[in-house]
Amino acid sequence: MRYRMVFALFLALPISCPRVAAQEPAAKSGDASAASVANGKRAFASAGCVACHGGQGQGTAMGIQISPPPFELPALISYVRQPTGKMPPFGAGAVSDQQLSDIYAFLKSVAPPPSASETLTGNAENGKKLFTAYGCFECHGRQGAGAGTGPRIGPPAITLAAVLRYVRAPTGQMPPYTAKVVSDQDLTDIYTYLKSFPLPPAASSIPLLNQ
Repeated sequence: MRYRMVFALFLALPISCPRVAAQEPAAKSGDASAASVANGKRAFASAGCVACHGGQGQGTAMGIQISPPPFELPALISYVRQPTGKMPPFGAGAVSDQQLSDIYAFLKSVAPPPSASETLTGNAENGKKLFTAYGCFECHGRQGAGAGTGPRIGPPAITLAAVLRYVRAPTGQMPPYTAKVVSDQDLTDIYTYLKSFPLPPAASSIPLLNQ
């Protein structure tokens, strides 16, 4: 075993913003079609999210990069309602689903274009071999379902781009892994392997996150 990939907090991407007063009627959860970039920009600023994450979600010394959003919209809404780590929960009375949809649309609109590493194609079979070779299973189980010392990381609830960013500059207990230790292609293959498993029966739109 050449390297031991310890993906502790692999999914731990806290998204923290001060509490917000609801400004508009709640819309259907995950209704991305109603999202307004202009309204999202205003909500992002008035909520105070810029203080931790920057004016365009690019990240600051106090908060991580959240542009592009690390979750799909339904998972983002679920996480905001029941977060873990440093972020407090935000009920619909504090920030509506519509506002979250608008903020999501704004963050998507200002996201930088994907790099070449973020457009790689993964190979699940090779990812399975790498998951074993790097020793990920020792903490996270053979299928990323979690073990005694590591959280569930399969299937990932965050995007590949977010995984690549996080592994290179993680928070919490996980050390950074450079491309010399594990390449973007290897991470993409591992991600594809973990994505091949269905959500567990008890999970909804996002598994338990840890901080």
